[in-house]
Amino acid sequence: MRNLSFKGLKCDKKYLIAVIIASICAIISGIVLYKLANVSIYFCNYAEDYIFFIFTFNNGQLIISHILSEIFYLYLFFLIGYLTRFKYLTLIFVFIRVTYFTIYTAILIELNALGGITVAVLVFIPSSLISLLFCYVLTESCGALNKKVVFFAPAILAAVNTVIFLLLVNVVFRVVIVIV
Repeated sequence: MRNLSFKGLKCDKKYLIAVIIASICAIISGIVLYKLANVSIYFCNYAEDYIFFIFTFNNGQLIISHILSEIFYLYLFFLIGYLTRFKYLTLIFVFIRVTYFTIYTAILIELNALGGITVAVLVFIPSSLISLLFCYVLTESCGALNKKVVFFAPAILAAVNTVIFLLLVNVVFRVVIVIV
């Protein structure tokens, strides 16, 4: 029962405020970059494929990219939070991740108006926000976890986020499509 004990977990309010400020700045930056820059064809192709795979419930190609990106980011946040004392370095990656999240959301909404909005609101935005929350929690709690399971925590959180993503695609999205 001690493997998942969080007795030493204390929320750093300054870090939480810094993450929120970095996220707000990244959202503003993503909107400005989307409006000012000519969006690459690769971004648009990825968004079109994402919408197509969501609507056709083709989970195989979405899961691979989702789990790989989750494992990469979660281990990145974990290594910075666990091996260094400078967890504020993760704000750089929060900014980058939220900027790309905002750009992809804008592309999803613009490409296929109703379909893109539906996919963005029901699948992409919730899974991305849960991923950002997991990155924050992992950075905060990596010092409080038991030393035996601490290196598996990012992989476990990536698996949980992938299961949530699959539930959003296969349950929530299907229910909304059937209702409409």
